[in-house]
Amino acid sequence: MVKLDKELQDIQYTLLKMGDKVIAMHQKVSKLYTEKNMDLALEIIKEDDFINHLEEEINDVGMSILALFSPVASDLRTIIAAIKIASEFERIGDYAKNIAIYFIKNEEIQENLIAECIQIEAICISMLRSAMQAYQQEDVDLAFEIAKQDLEIDERLRYFYEEVTNLDTKYSMKQGIEASHLLSTIERCGDHIKNICEHIIFQKKGQHYDF
Repeated sequence: MVKLDKELQDIQYTLLKMGDKVIAMHQKVSKLYTEKNMDLALEIIKEDDFINHLEEEINDVGMSILALFSPVASDLRTIIAAIKIASEFERIGDYAKNIAIYFIKNEEIQENLIAECIQIEAICISMLRSAMQAYQQEDVDLAFEIAKQDLEIDERLRYFYEEVTNLDTKYSMKQGIEASHLLSTIERCGDHIKNICEHIIFQKKGQHYDF
């Protein structure tokens, strides 16, 4: 059906637009680590509303397609995957907003923590870009490879937590707790990107895969 094909293209286009916006938010977050620009932080917070609206749009279109066309098989998986991926993007956008709020509330942040955040954020942005590519191309193999990158984030966090809990650490207890909170926020982005990869695999193969 021509009308159904057009609706499916629209929902996929909106999802890709949402993904691009989320990536842009996290690129701005990366700048915050070095520039500590409060205007930029406020800009990120405001952009989260745009992400929320896009998710609502995808949900509305998806529900409309289900009600009007009763899609089956691959078309149904496309809609379900799009709705679920939109939810993951919304959460990843929330984390960018939360990091921006953290910077507004904490004027002084240790350089070692900044360096660690920059590196983990770079991994997340790379994973997001690859996830967008995997979604566009329905590339299951790429989806599996992306999920493996989350192990690098987990490893970096383990090393950092060991440093924080060391008695000879350069971090105070308060700084350690704040640093852990900030890094955990970034780490959750990786978890949601893994979820996106699971949804891509479901869309293409109709199989539920749990990373």
